[in-house]
Amino acid sequence: MNDATNKPITTCSMLGFDTEPGSIKQYLELIKTSVTDRQAITVYYHNLHSLYSYFTTPKLKACYDRATALVDGMPVIWLLGLGGHKVTREQRVTYVDFIWPMLEQARDNEWRVYHLGQSSDIQQKAIAVIREKVPGILIDGHDGYFNQAPDHPESLAVIEGINAFETDLLLVGFGAPRQEYWVDAHRDKIKASALFTCGACMEYVAGAVKTPPRWMGRTGLEWSYRLFENPRRFAFRYLVEPVILGAILGKNLVLGSRKNKSIDAA
Repeated sequence: MNDATNKPITTCSMLGFDTEPGSIKQYLELIKTSVTDRQAITVYYHNLHSLYSYFTTPKLKACYDRATALVDGMPVIWLLGLGGHKVTREQRVTYVDFIWPMLEQARDNEWRVYHLGQSSDIQQKAIAVIREKVPGILIDGHDGYFNQAPDHPESLAVIEGINAFETDLLLVGFGAPRQEYWVDAHRDKIKASALFTCGACMEYVAGAVKTPPRWMGRTGLEWSYRLFENPRRFAFRYLVEPVILGAILGKNLVLGSRKNKSIDAA
């Protein structure tokens, strides 16, 4: 039987966006290759919220076009399936599930991990939890409260610290789109081979935000848990953005069909 999760990660293109769906196993292998061979990779993530921002913010789109984008939301997997791509539930990678095998792999290979983001107290608590659950891991970090403007002295000082730690795997969690903007502006100065944006991952690790039941993640219902927990923060994201995104994708579908008809006619 062919196991798609054992194959190399490939790009899926449809309706005006690209993404690289892969299983946890595939992304762990990508990290291993990157660190072992010292090949720089930059990995963002796509869910409905990021797709909405991708299509409505040209600056963010440019960032994504220079990076790899794993699939962080089941609706994106469903969307890719409807578009004819052979993807499975296992190719949806969320950091709630991904973070621990990622850190265990780093520990087992003696890779140096650096986390950038969140407030100092949350980050320190998260790192303490990580050191307890993954004993022996080489990890350090810096909070996300510094001037993140391109090439600002504070940003350059943070990068100096990342490089001085001889970081192999860098996790950046400012939240979108600030994390993508900062990474895109400074990636050439960061020596870490593997760089992943991870949003609010460390808030979950620290226990500052409750983790949705994993069955909700597998069925694509995590959004409802977050909406119920914090309706003021997530109402627009989960109730309005998908409608606007649907209209954008529908428009791209129509334009794509017209373009194909024009090519056929020619």
